[in-house]
Amino acid sequence: MKSLLALAITVGLAAASAGVSAEPPRYVGENEVPRPIDVAKALGGAKFQPQMKKRGISFDPAGDAPAPVGLVDGPSGTASAPEAAAPRAVAAATPKAAPKAAPATAVVEEEPAQEGGSMDVAVAFALNSADLQPKALAQLDSIAEGLKLLDGGTVVVIDGHTDSTGPEPYNAALSLRRAQTVKQYLVNQHGIPAERLRARGQGESHPLDQSNPEDARNRRVQFSTG
Repeated sequence: MKSLLALAITVGLAAASAGVSAEPPRYVGENEVPRPIDVAKALGGAKFQPQMKKRGISFDPAGDAPAPVGLVDGPSGTASAPEAAAPRAVAAATPKAAPKAAPATAVVEEEPAQEGGSMDVAVAFALNSADLQPKALAQLDSIAEGLKLLDGGTVVVIDGHTDSTGPEPYNAALSLRRAQTVKQYLVNQHGIPAERLRARGQGESHPLDQSNPEDARNRRVQFSTG
């Protein structure tokens, strides 16, 4: 019994450890390509992060030990006269019930989907342009595969961001064009439904590095849900 119980716990813990991976990156550099599963985890919340669930251990006392001989279901709860007078040899000959195996004590279950998240990607565009550079295509191809892992009703917001160099109205317009370019690529090249994607231009209003508005990290595309 104890060996079966220990085995069940070990298997459950091993499965849980295999299902939980490191926190997905929240910022992807210009020369990096995110894994589709990391995109899904970052945007899908706890749905893609299985949690360990522990269930109470239950034992069946009647199954772990043989029922006493001579007990009957009656109002008095005492043994009937013939059974009480039965010789001890009869009790010894009564077959014992086999012990029941204990149920598994630990299983891996997924939590219900929680509030979504976001991922910032330094999508490579041509200078002062919304034209995608070749290395940006690999990023968007992987992101598209990650979006396909999300629930079909999930709406993804695509926000274009710039640094603070240049006039603010120009940056706002450029960031919107870049977000729209990303949306069209995902729709045209990967068949992501257009109604699941919203493109917005944030310009220089939300720098990733607020201490340095001109930092190159501020030029990015943010994908978010929830």
